[in-house]
Formats: sequence, structure tokens, C-alpha cells
Amino acid sequence: MEAASQKMYRTLLFAPGSRAELLTKAQNGQADAMIFDLEDSVAPQAKAQARSNVAEALKAGLRKPMYLRINHPKAGDLHRDLAVLEGVGDLVNVAGVVVPKAEETADIGVIDDALLALEARASLPAGTLAIVPLIETCLGLRNAYDLAKGAPRVRGMALASAEQGDFIVDLGGRWTSSSRALIYPRSKLVVDARAAGIEWLIDGVFMNLASPEALRCECEIARELGFVGKMAIHPSQIETMHAVFSPSAQEIEYALGLLAAFRESEAAGAGAVKYQGMMVDYANVRLAERTLSLAQG
Repeated sequence: MEAASQKMYRTLLFAPGSRAELLTKAQNGQADAMIFDLEDSVAPQAKAQARSNVAEALKAGLRKPMYLRINHPKAGDLHRDLAVLEGVGDLVNVAGVVVPKAEETADIGVIDDALLALEARASLPAGTLAIVPLIETCLGLRNAYDLAKGAPRVRGMALASAEQGDFIVDLGGRWTSSSRALIYPRSKLVVDARAAGIEWLIDGVFMNLASPEALRCECEIARELGFVGKMAIHPSQIETMHAVFSPSAQEIEYALGLLAAFRESEAAGAGAVKYQGMMVDYANVRLAERTLSLAQG
């Protein structure tokens, strides 16, 4: 099974599976994609109802891409969680699954096998559904590269960077708006994921809905460190996230011009070209292509 290309969504809006009305509302907002959640936002006694709600939303049809956050495989709910995807026809706009508390490659393998079987039953090409491991522990961060290489369908990586969230608690650090405790974790995840060939890197949720200024600051830090998108817990956060993670008009114009100049030079047999006073090569081309990919969000 070969790895498929991955669209790099700038924003993923969470909607708890236990709230049927929010599964509908999330589809009407401006987020690039959604995460229908069966894990932390759903109480244990509400899991069955959450699965039913998600299944009904899928049967009604989705208006934008959706990732299903399943429960960790060791919780014993994997097949019940994935069963909500059964009988939905061609699974249009079902993009894949988010794996919480990802720590061990064996767990990625178990999920990969389950998705492969689901795809076969749905007559879908192998690898249609993506896996996005969510790093929420120090062990998960330690194993980030191996998790990223755990299966070809791993096409994105995310860090649970929330204030008082699982990762910061496990780290024993102190969350502040300057994010100093998270500089190394964010950077390590970016480096490990890039080394594994993963381009789509997603920062975690921001919990303080009353401070759009702090949200913008955190988005800017994440983008500076190499992330290309962020998870959201409320529609009001989307505008700020898009403003930070979307390339500017100047960046888009530069990327288009650079690619045109480079392709012309490449066709003439050269592997580098001078563009706007700067020598550019294949590394610059990769950056330009990433910029344009994000601009299409």
C-alpha cells in the first residue's frame, strides 16, 4: 500500500459525538475540516449514543472533510468506533481517524489493519482513510518518528499542546502564553515528522475562548516552529487561525513566480535559478509548493 497525498487543512474543528446538534453545526462553519469525537469529550456512559449520533450524521451526508477521533485501541472500543463508518456507501468526506494518546507503533498497526478491512468491505482503494496520531504523552513524543513511519496511511501528526491538557500534565511543565515549556516538544515533533516524510503538522487546541490575542500569539509560535494548522474547540477561533496559517497574497505571488521561473530553468537543464535576486533550488521549490497547498485551504 503506497502513501497517498494529504491535503494540509489549516483548521480542524472538534465536535463531540454526544452532541448531535454540534455535529450538524460544525459542518456549517468556516473550518477546513472537522473532528467528530468519540473520546475525551464523551462520557463513558454516552459512548454508545455518540456512535449512533455520528453514524446518523454520516448517513445524512457530510459537507466537509471529517476525521473520527476514536478511543485508544487498548480501550477495547476500536471495532465499535469504526463500525460507525460501516454502511455509509463510499465514505465521501470521511478522511480518516485521529488516534488519541498515540505511543506505540503496534497500536498504529492494529488500526491500519482494521481500516484496511473496512476499506475492503466498502470497496475502497487500500489507504483511502488516513491515520493522524495525536501525541499526548512524553512516551508518544519519544516515539514520534516511529509512529509517523508506522503505516503509509499515517499522513499527519498532531501535538496536544493545550493548557492543562494531557501532554503538559505528563511533561510536568508550566503552560504560559509564551509556550516556553512546549518549544522543545513542538520542535521535536516537527523534526521527527518531517524526517518521516510527513508534511501536515497540526498544533493542539487553545482553551481560553476569552483571549483571541493569546490565541493569535500561540498560532504564530506554532507556525514559526513549523506547524501548518491547528485544532479548534469553537467556531469563533477559526478566523484567527486562518489569518495566521494562511499564506499572504505576497507569499502566494512569490511562490507562483518562483515555481514558474524554476520550471523554465529546469526545462533548460539547470537545477538552480536566480529569482528576485536570490539563488533558488529544489528546497525553495518544496517551500513554494507547501505555500500553495496551504493557500488552497
